[in-house]
Amino acid sequence: MLIAISTLAVLLILIGWKYKNHRAVHIPVMSLAFMIDLGLLLFIELNRQAIATLQKNMSSGADEGLLYFHVAVSALMLVLYFVQIGTGIRLAKGREVSRVFHRNAAGLFLACRLLNYVTSFFVASRL
Repeated sequence: MLIAISTLAVLLILIGWKYKNHRAVHIPVMSLAFMIDLGLLLFIELNRQAIATLQKNMSSGADEGLLYFHVAVSALMLVLYFVQIGTGIRLAKGREVSRVFHRNAAGLFLACRLLNYVTSFFVASRL
């Protein structure tokens, strides 16, 4: 079920990216994707204690390189979501100066979200 929800979020992000020049589509679709991803993150933490699991693996000395990579990409993705929201709001208010930064950060965000999605399959199978 979690993979299906994550897949929906990724598809919405790709749709939002495709319609990046159509604010009437881009903004609501990307906002929905963010809400789904944030809800998914909260669900995973509250029901699977993701942070406690990571700390347990770190203290046991377990070699979990992929897990650490997944967590790092996920954290960067979350930060970039807020960057995108902030610059997107500025753009919506007419501050065109934010456009280049928003576009460049979007590329990094998309890469992080796709890496998060792919690594989640491997991480889920190991936990």
